[in-house]
Amino acid sequence: METKNKILASFMTNTDGYIIGYQQEFFDGKEWQTPFDTTNAVEVAPGDLDTIVMGATKLINGKLVVDEAKQAELEAEANKVIPTTEQQLIAALMLKVAKLEASA
Repeated sequence: METKNKILASFMTNTDGYIIGYQQEFFDGKEWQTPFDTTNAVEVAPGDLDTIVMGATKLINGKLVVDEAKQAELEAEANKVIPTTEQQLIAALMLKVAKLEASA
């Protein structure tokens, strides 16, 4: 496959400017294809796309910059334990039992 030092990429960002998605040109075996509007596309090194942390990376002055604090926040949210419905019911029942025992 033919490689390029820089490829075109179009970034989708949230209201804070963090990248939440992107499209990139690709090689179809004959030529490079850009199946998207390239009006606001930028040239980036293909390997740089691998460094994007969705929701924590911004494009600043043509460079991809990861906000480490935002990345840590996203990772903490993703790793947060959410009790199942059954676990919530058991906890509520245990609290009721504890209250009944305390009042007896």
